Amino acid sequence: MWSGAALLAVCGGCCALAAGCSSTQDYPPNLSFPSRTDRLVLKVPESQPPGPSLAGETAKELAALDTAGGKTLDPTTLPAEKRTALDKTLRDLFGTPAAPHVKVDPEADAAAERLGLAADKLPEASRLFRRHCLQCHNLAGDGQGTASNVVPPPRDMRRGQFKFTTTGGVKPRRSDLTRTLHDGLKGTAMPAFSLLPEAERDLLARFATYLSVRGQTEFETLAALGAGDVQDVPAFASSRAKVIVTEWEKAENAPPLPGIAPEPDDGEPESPTQAEAVRRGFTLFTAKADNACITCHGDFGRKPALRYDVWGTVAKPADLTTPNVFKGGKNPADVFARVRVGIPAVGMPAHPEMTDRQVWDLVRFVRSLPYPRELPPDVRAAVYPGQ
Repeated sequence: MWSGAALLAVCGGCCALAAGCSSTQDYPPNLSFPSRTDRLVLKVPESQPPGPSLAGETAKELAALDTAGGKTLDPTTLPAEKRTALDKTLRDLFGTPAAPHVKVDPEADAAAERLGLAADKLPEASRLFRRHCLQCHNLAGDGQGTASNVVPPPRDMRRGQFKFTTTGGVKPRRSDLTRTLHDGLKGTAMPAFSLLPEAERDLLARFATYLSVRGQTEFETLAALGAGDVQDVPAFASSRAKVIVTEWEKAENAPPLPGIAPEPDDGEPESPTQAEAVRRGFTLFTAKADNACITCHGDFGRKPALRYDVWGTVAKPADLTTPNVFKGGKNPADVFARVRVGIPAVGMPAHPEMTDRQVWDLVRFVRSLPYPRELPPDVRAAVYPGQ
């Protein structure tokens, strides 16, 4: 549930989105990305969170992770000269909001160009980001913009991890990002930008990649400084930037997801073949196993098992009895992908051990869950007792 303040923030952000941020879309040439001052989440607690995240309480909740068994780092406690050196290095490597670039070394720079992060493309991408994304995702992509007091909060791209990918990992292809931009994320404040020209969505995806590369370089260097593992800040940050760019290129060139089998013809909803598939999916969903769906989606999602995600906020498994709940896409193939490879950033497990038929059975079941009449009578009685 959004608070009144959150709704006002979102409404204000929407007005800003419609009008743009100013009479000019250009950043001042002397504007730099801000130094990171918010906590780094190095380890999340293994215990269950005390409750769901609250709008506007992210900083307070992250500060409490250490006492719950997690580990965070306050970057403002690091030596000032090291932080100043990192700020200068990041500017050298990645430029400014008005003049973004990726200049690491010839090999990494070539990889960045292949990723679409060429210096002649990024300035226009930055202007588009300012117009359409800044209010929620903020200047550095930290998810702390003026319209960020919502649950779940806008994505913090600086960790270098994303939820909805087709790579089998935490880094997406550009097509994954453009799909999210086109469709939005249902159940969140992330809107669909389907009315934008495809070329503009492509540029926004490139800039999200750029911010993530820059932010992860900053994150990993600060974490290493906190551990006392860095003597030469420019050399360390440059080496990490090269690795991170390479990881993004590997994700972009990753083979298609394994096991995305052709969808079987199970007939129409309520047909005998479909009913049997739903029954088999129900059995798999409710199995007594550590990675069974019911473990997290208790009572089919009505009593979810909360857990921490990699950002230190609370992940709430979806209530699968609610229509239009699939943030990563509601099409059968989208749901198949989520079951097969999971969502690593929030702890949703992959299921490589299942056969294609078993995964499709789960897809049939969870897509039918919100609609009692599509469930066989015995399954309906188990999911919706008394109806």
